[in-house]
Amino acid sequence: MKDICTLRGSIFSKTQGITMNVVTIKNWLDHQLSRVHSRLIARSFKHYLPSRIHYTAQISHPQFISNYGVSIGRGVWLYAIIEDTAGNNYSPELILGKGTQIGDYCHITCATRLEIGENVLLAQSVFIADSNHNYCDISMPILQQGLSAKPITIGAGSWLGNHAVVVGCSIGRNCVVGANSVVTRDVPDYCVVVGAPAKIIKRYEATRKEWVRQD
Repeated sequence: MKDICTLRGSIFSKTQGITMNVVTIKNWLDHQLSRVHSRLIARSFKHYLPSRIHYTAQISHPQFISNYGVSIGRGVWLYAIIEDTAGNNYSPELILGKGTQIGDYCHITCATRLEIGENVLLAQSVFIADSNHNYCDISMPILQQGLSAKPITIGAGSWLGNHAVVVGCSIGRNCVVGANSVVTRDVPDYCVVVGAPAKIIKRYEATRKEWVRQD
């Protein structure tokens, strides 16, 4: 019985070791593919500084995107809109600040000007858009009514949690947007917002040098 237990332990140990080796090799290949991919598409951008772009990321119309040294995760979609579903044309300007990290499966769309400041952290599956579909004319399908768009910014040093949505509004510096929040109005610097629609629950008071809860 003791020999059987010892044999099982040995087999489990070897299997675990093989699994770890496979994961290590997979991660290494993933890293190498992303390095090569980043170099191959570097010249496609309007401006470019060395970045890490996962090879599964989809970059639509990179000639309208300025990449100043960011990390772009798995399955990210950066979409510079040059024509909408109604046939209207745009000249977008999407700016990604140095040190920003864009988490896996984020979706960022730009029809006018969308600037993400330096050292911004976007968690997984964040959606940011500087535009929205028009829907005023009930006699027309929404996809034929074009977009309403305006320039927006995501302030330097901010953090947007998982599945946060920001549409047609700006976020200030060093703000926190809670997970699953939907932001539809501008957020001042140094605020924490949560909810759908998002509301300010904390502000940083410079005179008191502390974060203060908002009623």
